[in-house]
Amino acid sequence: MNPLPLLVSGLLGCLLGPLAAQEVPTDDPDLLRFNNGDALHGRFLGMDDGNNLTWTGSSIKTPIILQSPTLRRLALNGGRAAKALSHPQFIELVNGDRIPGSVVTLEENTFTIDTPMGKTLTLDRKFVRSISPNPFGGVLAYMGPFSKDDWSVIEVPPAENAPRARRAKEVPKDGAKEEEPWVFGGDAWYSNSNIPIAVDAKIPDKARIAFHLAWRSRLSAVVAFHATLKIPEPKPPKDGEEPAKPAPRPPTTSTSSYPLSFGHSYVLTLYSTYAMLYRCDFDENGNSRMNRLASSSATIRLDERGEAKFELRCDRANNSIILYVDGEYINQWEDPEGYSGTGSHLAFACQNNDSRLRVSDVVVSSWNGMIDSARSLEAEDRDVILLNNGTDRFSGHITGLENGRYLLKGSYADMQIPTEEVEEIRFANANLSELPDVGGKALRVILRPVGRITIDPHSATSTEMKGRHPAFGELTLDLGYASLLEFSFSDSILDSWDDNF
Repeated sequence: MNPLPLLVSGLLGCLLGPLAAQEVPTDDPDLLRFNNGDALHGRFLGMDDGNNLTWTGSSIKTPIILQSPTLRRLALNGGRAAKALSHPQFIELVNGDRIPGSVVTLEENTFTIDTPMGKTLTLDRKFVRSISPNPFGGVLAYMGPFSKDDWSVIEVPPAENAPRARRAKEVPKDGAKEEEPWVFGGDAWYSNSNIPIAVDAKIPDKARIAFHLAWRSRLSAVVAFHATLKIPEPKPPKDGEEPAKPAPRPPTTSTSSYPLSFGHSYVLTLYSTYAMLYRCDFDENGNSRMNRLASSSATIRLDERGEAKFELRCDRANNSIILYVDGEYINQWEDPEGYSGTGSHLAFACQNNDSRLRVSDVVVSSWNGMIDSARSLEAEDRDVILLNNGTDRFSGHITGLENGRYLLKGSYADMQIPTEEVEEIRFANANLSELPDVGGKALRVILRPVGRITIDPHSATSTEMKGRHPAFGELTLDLGYASLLEFSFSDSILDSWDDNF
């Protein structure tokens, strides 16, 4: 029997982000997850020799020592970074690490990076996969969820004699407090019913909407965008006419409820094997209408994955909507009746009451009009620069950085491209080399909104960590920018699901 005063154990790990507004215990702000699923609230005091973690808490009389091989994750301060990164720009390494910061010098074989953590780092160029000076290619409209305050639940009155739909096993007993339809944990929302949740994401006319979905059971998600969340008022009756009776509302489980939930909008329904897009609007008398947009094919394959990254690219002027899943093009829809989504809201719902949905990593930005995905930027023997305007990209060999301009030697001309005009640079695959392994004590430090640093930890206090990175050598990390420490790496969705922080 475990002698530690552990909380209720779970089968799932935790993936929590910064800047979240959820309440966390004042005396025990940190959370440990063990490899066996147990959880323990308390306070992280530091590490010794990279293997021994010192832990205390309000229910622990004397600080205890825990062996890091038994740990999975440590969420600091409720998953919220104490300090916010000032800009989402980053440098991606070949091992997937994302170093927040900007390039100061670029030479034939080396990079120098200025990080917001007050550190200047130097590394070999062959370990850098890409640079993202302006990763959203223009105006960033929304990024989160880092706080639950901006989001609201959409309550749609059910049809006559139809109770609000929820999972049967979660119906509260008489006198018990009803469970919330959505739970906010760290930087994610978790569904408890099929009731939608929405945020005014200030979606522009030409927009890129990216989000990460994870699900239990089978995927059955609803995504509404460019939504008004408003139902038109019925026209007043003419003289001598009786007021029109409102049409009966369908139950919330019905697709015909979409216009009543989201107003003028488009609604994307996502399943494990296919996707459908609906146009929602109202006629001149205020009656709701919903039409499925025709398409040649919208087939996806997500049966065994449990999570995926989705991206929508919308163009009001051209009545066009494109869907990508995990960077792969899926389908494009054209609306022959004109663009019906006149709002700026984004909403999510879990359509199946027997499954659950997690929504995270939502990014809404202006779209530059490019149809091809980011994967098209990769080239075997040439560096590729994509500009913020989306219409211009150049390839060749990047020779340096001078006076805020990248120097590109192309096939036909040499160019100087201002840093502020660059969205992303991807370096030739042929010039990249794999990083050496970090070592058996590898630990990942996660920063939000972007940032991942994998190191071999040597020692740590509650505020900083010293260790060795295979690209940078010895370094000291300010843990004020960290939201999560990962001791055990896994790609399983079960390891990253935690709605009970």
